[in-house]
Amino acid sequence: MDYSLSKIYYPIQEFVMKLFQYLFIRFFHGVLKILPFNFVRFLSYPIGFIYFIFTFRTSAKLYKRKKEIFEPKKLRYDPLLVKINYSRYWLETLWLTNNNFDKYISKNMEVINHDNVKKLKKQYPGLIFALPHMGNWEFAIPAGNNINLDLLAVAEPLSNKYVLNWFKKLRESLGIEIIIGGKGQNTFNTLEEKLISGKDICLLSDRSVNKSGVAVEFFSNIASFPRGPVALSLKTGVPIVPTAMIKKSSGYMLYFHNPFYVPLFENEATSIQQGLKTLSNSFEELLSMDINDWHSIQPIWTAEY
Repeated sequence: MDYSLSKIYYPIQEFVMKLFQYLFIRFFHGVLKILPFNFVRFLSYPIGFIYFIFTFRTSAKLYKRKKEIFEPKKLRYDPLLVKINYSRYWLETLWLTNNNFDKYISKNMEVINHDNVKKLKKQYPGLIFALPHMGNWEFAIPAGNNINLDLLAVAEPLSNKYVLNWFKKLRESLGIEIIIGGKGQNTFNTLEEKLISGKDICLLSDRSVNKSGVAVEFFSNIASFPRGPVALSLKTGVPIVPTAMIKKSSGYMLYFHNPFYVPLFENEATSIQQGLKTLSNSFEELLSMDINDWHSIQPIWTAEY
């Protein structure tokens, strides 16, 4: 192909592929949101099984994770169920609207340790909620609104701006402010300002992006956690509340684990390390409630990179 033609062809091809991806997602959102909740959950089983088979390489890595990480801990980690639950997460996310939440989920939503959060809200205008990739954290948006939390989260940048902007609007329609992270966005300072102004910050905190995390012991092996939530707590003095949305047979449980303060040492790195260790211990307890509903299939432990 002539070089001058390729300069025109490839951008057009990329545009068409991204537009198709966006329209495909919008189509399935339109279909899924009219279906009953239990049927959407049922769909996750055949779709998750197909996903498990056709992504055999990551499935094999999860079996290695099972043997090296979870079997010594006597946890019944099942890679097939993990893939099914990961498929369920995406189906539920595309299904979720405020109307669907009110109709199917709100009456089956259980909130654990809410009193601890209410006490903290009397002391601080905003709180830091650190979540693992467990259950469906998107459901925490309407659930948090129902208990008067003013939520904000950070979204990872995507190459497909159509999909990124649509998901941003979709989540904001549920009642949360979304800021886009990434290089050059000054995300940390923005979060600090938002926290002081009264926003409750939700941060997925069980894996780092771009291999840029801090080493921490997690299920007795060295993992890489993002330093952001702990650094934000250290800078502002606001406690961290480890939180998970845990799947139940008919809905979800919003579980607030014990809040903690990041200890202040002369060496900031030591403070960060100790804070991450406390967060890691909290996540171990939350994930052990249903280890197969922790559907983080990306590398977590340093040996997996």
